[in-house]
Amino acid sequence: MTDSPQQPALAAPRTEVYAEKDQLVTVVAERLLAVLVDAARHQGDAHAVLTGGSAGVAVLAKVADLLAQPGTETPPWHKVHFWWGDERLLPSDDPERNAQQAHEALLDVLIEQHGLPESNVHQMPVSEDAADPEIGAEIYATELQAHAEENGRSGLALPRFDVLLLGVGPDGHVASLFPGKASLHVTEKTTTSEDESPKPPLQRITLTFPAIQTAERVWMVVSGADKAEAAAKALAPGTEVTEIPAVEARGARETIWHLDHAAASKLS
Repeated sequence: MTDSPQQPALAAPRTEVYAEKDQLVTVVAERLLAVLVDAARHQGDAHAVLTGGSAGVAVLAKVADLLAQPGTETPPWHKVHFWWGDERLLPSDDPERNAQQAHEALLDVLIEQHGLPESNVHQMPVSEDAADPEIGAEIYATELQAHAEENGRSGLALPRFDVLLLGVGPDGHVASLFPGKASLHVTEKTTTSEDESPKPPLQRITLTFPAIQTAERVWMVVSGADKAEAAAKALAPGTEVTEIPAVEARGARETIWHLDHAAASKLS
């Protein structure tokens, strides 16, 4: 990657391996709640970037389960903001949208029962509002700028992301940043578009790597044997971003790969 905005060195990844997906999901859900509590307490607001995929949605469902348990410490939800790392450009009610899945798993519960303002849920544009993904990316960049941290570390107009969740595809993609695509090298924008995704639907909106890398914590949530080769390559020295984009998924303070045993089976 070249000419990215100036920012401090990124956190080297560390791995945590769990026997089963359920254990992984529970740990990440508990940690997510703890980060939101701490950020809301000490910074006034908390900002989390969500991901789709089976493991990412399972984390949100587990948070909902934890909220139903007596004694669970929770943040003041009116101070919490939710964002997305990427989205499919589809109608608002399409079940394939990451945001729709997140609402069903957790966000509807937070809005209806815990006082989360709907205005704190920052969905990427739907197809009704954006004729193409490039327009959608510009709309989301404007939304990000409206909540930008003053004097942010990167020089980009972004909120302070306290934690950013990502899955990884069998091909090594993260968000909608796919191997060999020009979007991997976008350095001056917080968002970009994808018109020809290798997996359907074709049209996507995604954060860029410079935006992802401003997050305090980047947590990879990876389960299943079909992700094992991509995880091993992403964590191996010398892997190029054009081959395995996940190699550039790093946070400013912390980068953790949470893997179940199957996903970690090819780590050296």
